[in-house]
Amino acid sequence: MPPLPRVLLPFILLIGAAFAPLQAAPLFVLTLPDGRQQAWDETALAALPQQQFTTTTPWTVGKHTYRGPLLRDLLRQAGVMEAERVSVTALNDYQQEIELDQFRNAPLVLARYQDGQPMSRRNKGPIWLLLSFSDYPQMDVPAVHNAMVWQVERIEVLR
Repeated sequence: MPPLPRVLLPFILLIGAAFAPLQAAPLFVLTLPDGRQQAWDETALAALPQQQFTTTTPWTVGKHTYRGPLLRDLLRQAGVMEAERVSVTALNDYQQEIELDQFRNAPLVLARYQDGQPMSRRNKGPIWLLLSFSDYPQMDVPAVHNAMVWQVERIEVLR
């Protein structure tokens, strides 16, 4: 194969540089109680233990399988051993303050995958704070529905 013409090399490098930030782009930002912020990207999130469940939701048709880490595992990895409340904000500025005690027996998952595919903004991604309503039918109530924030952009630990 002949070498590339010299005029193409800067163009190829420019294209490569343009796509490099996409690989490590943060999915969301976690604000710790002391105000420090941590950007969580695909690699950091995937390094946590993953949970998978199949459920119906009030916002989707039929059953779907979701996968992602537990919120409590993410908080522990960030150094937050105990938290009482978090504020979760979506891309559209929808915000919910969540009392974590109400989810002690029904784990909250930061769903990143739906049916094996990364979640996009079109289908409530890239992160959807979700629990399995099929496994915890007692949680399938409007007050809990409000806490299931999709298109998560920020999570702030309020303590």
